[in-house]
Amino acid sequence: MADTKAVNQARSAISGQVVTQTTTFSELTRAIYIGNSGNIGIQFADGVSVTITNAAAGYHPLQVEVIKGDNLTASNIVALF
Repeated sequence: MADTKAVNQARSAISGQVVTQTTTFSELTRAIYIGNSGNIGIQFADGVSVTITNAAAGYHPLQVEVIKGDNLTASNIVALF
């Protein structure tokens, strides 16, 4: 059982940060929570940037380095670590 618990802890978030503008993180996110749907620009660790159009409210298992404030219409965003 100890192994299962360790795996579950490794996958769950242990911290969070509210995002309202362009934010560069010191570590990759484990996921992003979006409270109200809308557009969100993200940058992955390899430098690739994309905009997710009409991202649904809820949890998104995205490991990102930057959330961009340009054209950010999604709201109540929390980066989970």
